[in-house]
Amino acid sequence: AMVGHGIKPKILTGDNAVITAKICREVDFDAGEHLVTGDQLAAMSEEELQKTVNTCHVFAKLDPMQKERIVTALRQTGHVVGFMGDGINDAPALKAADVGISVDSAVDVAKESADIILLEKSLTVLEHGVIEGRKIFFNITKYIRMGASSNFGNMFSVLGASAFLPFLP
Repeated sequence: AMVGHGIKPKILTGDNAVITAKICREVDFDAGEHLVTGDQLAAMSEEELQKTVNTCHVFAKLDPMQKERIVTALRQTGHVVGFMGDGINDAPALKAADVGISVDSAVDVAKESADIILLEKSLTVLEHGVIEGRKIFFNITKYIRMGASSNFGNMFSVLGASAFLPFLP
């Protein structure tokens, strides 16, 4: 549902490739070109990893540090990253992401590492949050532009007046 808002979901899991591929098919998630495993990831250089994280959407059999490495690589390639996790093994990636998201039923370590804790059992909360956040950001930007342009006129007038007046306006 959120893909229309410029959000590209990726799956990062510790489960093995067979289970991950089966679940992707069940939920109708497009795995893209191929599924990348933790072993393949371990053999990659930083440059290879940065290419891979942009083209692949499913990563399986990952350890906690590999999840963090993927999140960091995505951020280094210019993406804003939201990571959702609920286990101890998700804590490093939750901390590394721009926005760490967890659920109310998550382990304490995951909840402490997260920026947002979802209280509802639905991802539509995130979609509404993104839409509202973008509206607010747009309005703040609009207000700053408007304020800066009107203040520029005021400052220009004061500067002009100070050139001719014997006192400081």
